Amino acid sequence: MTRYLFLVGAAAAANSLLAQVPSKLSASIGNFSSHTYTIELQGGKLLYSDATPKSSPGPTVVVPSAEQWRTFRRALDGIPVWSWREKYRPSELVFDGTHWSFSVAYADRSLTSGGGNCYPDAHGAVGPVVLRTAAFVRLETAIETLLGGEAFRSEQEAEKPLRPNQSLQPTANWRTTSFSDD
Repeated sequence: MTRYLFLVGAAAAANSLLAQVPSKLSASIGNFSSHTYTIELQGGKLLYSDATPKSSPGPTVVVPSAEQWRTFRRALDGIPVWSWREKYRPSELVFDGTHWSFSVAYADRSLTSGGGNCYPDAHGAVGPVVLRTAAFVRLETAIETLLGGEAFRSEQEAEKPLRPNQSLQPTANWRTTSFSDD
């Protein structure tokens, strides 16, 4: 009887972990003239790549802990990414800049979203052109946490990493307007 209870408990713990690991996860973010970061979930492991126009080394394998997976899911629910649109494109013409994609699937929810020079705000609406929104910064931070601290944000922004509680400032040479992000 004791052995049976132990096996049932171990199976329940394994199912709990599997519930936190998505069945699908892929993401990328990059700048046309600089780094492009990608992650892809394969067999419970993340394949992480950091490519530049001059080099494209093979992927690094990252194995998140059960707690990292739980934290990642809580972050996604808290952003909330589930209200994001499939595509985010600026209304103004931008010739270069940052492109991104994010796709995740759990048993109870899934999302595929992406954009170029345009990011979702806290309600899933289109944010200001070329300015990362607080909601998007939270996604970048959640992915970096899942990766154990590896970089996953626009190269233009990597020099000045933002956190969700910091003010978002425009990059040089872009006009600004007043806006409310969250």
